[in-house]
Amino acid sequence: MTYFEGITIPGLAALLFAGAFLLGVAIQHGTTCAVRAMSELIRDRRADGLLGFFECGLWALLVAWLLTPDMAVPQWGPLGPLCLGAVLFGAGATINGGCAFGSIARLGEGRAEFLLTGAGAYLAFRFLDAIGPGTTALPEQTPVPENALLLVVLGLPGLIVLRFALWRRPLRVILRLSFLMGVIGLVGALVGALHQPWPWMHALRYIGASDWLTVIGLIGLISGSIANGLFRGRFRVEPPGFAAVRDRFAGGLLMGAGSALIPGGNDSLVLQGIPSGSPSAFLAYGILLATIVALLIMVPRFNVH
Repeated sequence: MTYFEGITIPGLAALLFAGAFLLGVAIQHGTTCAVRAMSELIRDRRADGLLGFFECGLWALLVAWLLTPDMAVPQWGPLGPLCLGAVLFGAGATINGGCAFGSIARLGEGRAEFLLTGAGAYLAFRFLDAIGPGTTALPEQTPVPENALLLVVLGLPGLIVLRFALWRRPLRVILRLSFLMGVIGLVGALVGALHQPWPWMHALRYIGASDWLTVIGLIGLISGSIANGLFRGRFRVEPPGFAAVRDRFAGGLLMGAGSALIPGGNDSLVLQGIPSGSPSAFLAYGILLATIVALLIMVPRFNVH
């Protein structure tokens, strides 16, 4: 049983849209892109973004501990496809210029070509579903880890202290980043608790096979990102060049293929897999990040963040 049982469909739709909208607002601040985080690590020797992903995971774990006895976790594929999927997703995110989170942030800046990321991912989903290896399977319910609260109580302050000790940035900057990670983790997990499939990579995969509430979540997410971009004066619509169109679509194809094989993109790994404590999630996330780092080093043009 969860706190959301018995809620009316219109009420659920309103909550789902509001939550996804707020998530889009938070993502648009641009602090949650894995490609950007790895670029900062290489160029500036800063791991603020990387540590932030683990903060998101801890906040998502807190939501699961508070609201639901179980949490939705992807049904991990065999080790071989999982590792291949992580490499493909990492390569696709690097070519694309943004991960699952980062693509939403770029849309909020008026970068309409990032719609092609979703189009490429969708085509990859449909192709793999047709030939077998990417057969869709909704996330399964798994019990919240017994030590969830202890991990949250110790982990969140620990990450803030670690970030301050390593980089000596002003405390207000550190707390602002932690606040954003908290919003993304809390709201992202809340939307997932309200309705599955979620996060957006999973939701996109089920378009046409899921109910209309999935579409509501996607619309809310993109709307929130665009609204925040407009409010902050960052929304600028410009015709994309051929290279941008090519990279968005090709990157989306690889991201979709990787997400189907893991299954789940980096958004699912951060909001579902890592909070569950799954070794498969940590392995896939590590391979995904290592792939991004390798490509950023080998192909300098990708390191533009």
